[in-house]
Amino acid sequence: METQILNLKEPYEYIHCNGEVGKHIATFIVYETTKGENGSYKLESHSHPIVKYWNAPGGVVWNNVELTDCDVLCSEDKKEVDIYYFFRMVRRNWGVDNETDYLEKAKSLQNTLLDYEIKFMDLSAMPQYRGKLLIREWNHDILLEFEEKDSKIICRDNGKSQYPIYCEAETRDELLDKLADLCFEWERFTDRRVNIHVKTEQKEYEEIINQIELDRLSWDQ
Repeated sequence: METQILNLKEPYEYIHCNGEVGKHIATFIVYETTKGENGSYKLESHSHPIVKYWNAPGGVVWNNVELTDCDVLCSEDKKEVDIYYFFRMVRRNWGVDNETDYLEKAKSLQNTLLDYEIKFMDLSAMPQYRGKLLIREWNHDILLEFEEKDSKIICRDNGKSQYPIYCEAETRDELLDKLADLCFEWERFTDRRVNIHVKTEQKEYEEIINQIELDRLSWDQ
């Protein structure tokens, strides 16, 4: 087995993995040769980030993490977390199909970035809208899919939205309330800079969609 340290140049990038944030200053590369079943040898390599924390000298190797497991938050010379990258991290960590309250996960990840490591690193990294900071309103359509399973109605987005949707209920009225609350909370999460509009191609659920759009009128009051 051989090892190598690849030192990076400024400006460094801030990276995130499993709730940890650090300044990526170098990469620790491990090379090893393995023998296959047919007797042939194969060279494998593993790249582990070396990060610097705000109050620690030198660097720390993330031994249990490879670079492919990490997301780039931002660069040292532009300390803004892009909103698209932010939600990519939410999806990457919790997936589009698992039955999780995505909004709570997004809030949790945001709090991790803002209230813990980010604040210590003077990153002031409230998720920003790439090129849209001065635009007060921006419309975002979410295509919803419904299914009935185990005496429940399940609603989720089609996997292409920046704002994941998942909720389930036993009745249509309960589903309407949960879905409306979730859309409202996503708008509040983005400081009301995004107007969330839901749509569906399933005719039997259009009544729910239409009611949510009517309810939007009261959100702006």
